[in-house]
Amino acid sequence: MRLHLRLLLPLLLITLFFPVETKAQETAALALELVQVKGGYIAKKRLLEEMRLRAYVPLMLKAVGKGPEWNPAHPRWQTVESHIVKDWFALNAEYARSLGRDPDYHWFDAALAREYARAFDTGELRELIAFYQAPAGRLLLELELELLAFYPESMVKALALAMVSNETLSGRQQELFRSPESRARRDFVTLFETEAIIRQESVRVGGSYVEASYPTVQQGALAIAAERIDALRARFTAQVQQALKAFLSGATGRKERAFVSATVPVALPAPEDPVAAMAQETAFFKKLEAMTAQWRSLAAD
Repeated sequence: MRLHLRLLLPLLLITLFFPVETKAQETAALALELVQVKGGYIAKKRLLEEMRLRAYVPLMLKAVGKGPEWNPAHPRWQTVESHIVKDWFALNAEYARSLGRDPDYHWFDAALAREYARAFDTGELRELIAFYQAPAGRLLLELELELLAFYPESMVKALALAMVSNETLSGRQQELFRSPESRARRDFVTLFETEAIIRQESVRVGGSYVEASYPTVQQGALAIAAERIDALRARFTAQVQQALKAFLSGATGRKERAFVSATVPVALPAPEDPVAAMAQETAFFKKLEAMTAQWRSLAAD
């Protein structure tokens, strides 16, 4: 009897633990498949990160000068702006490397798949894969790539108008801003996960002020990009819009949209040592402080 128990014990342990491991592997595989089916996340992360960094430039540019004469007509404005862009982007790339992160985001697909596997079960992942492989999902992904080519830049301009106010919308853009069609454009861009991510990033840049005034900021971006948005809208049939709205109103669609907007801006290649990360962050802000002093000196020359 004891012999039989000894023989059965390994089999019992395998029975107990192997299904758990297999389930985890299945979830991980489905999560990676989903990220690959959707595609383009590395390029999307690069574009959104560039948008985030560029959104800070008008704030820093405005802060380093003094008085009402410090505006785009000032003879030193463009020179200081070019220095800020170069230094700011280089500093952030250096900061990423100091934390062991590839600043070109080649790690991002694997990191996002890992987060999907944590947040969704196999049934939900299969549902998402099926949607993005269906005609409506494929068209959504195709048009999102085209939206990424211009909408983040439009949002950067709208943020600058809201936070710095050195410029205004053109006459035509002001007409589009007030147009009844603005609501239809807003409803259209909210079909894309990029818009939700951009909202999160915009609030990170502008804080509570942008969060409170985001509808106005968004409307400015819609006015700036109106013609290109309308060109994309024309390619959406009523049937496709119905399928997308049904997906986004379902439990899994809503869950994924909230997940993506919260995760894409902050996903990391691997867990980081919080003590080391804090030290690098402190060094980052010291270097930024020194750069700001240089920019102020350059603006005063």
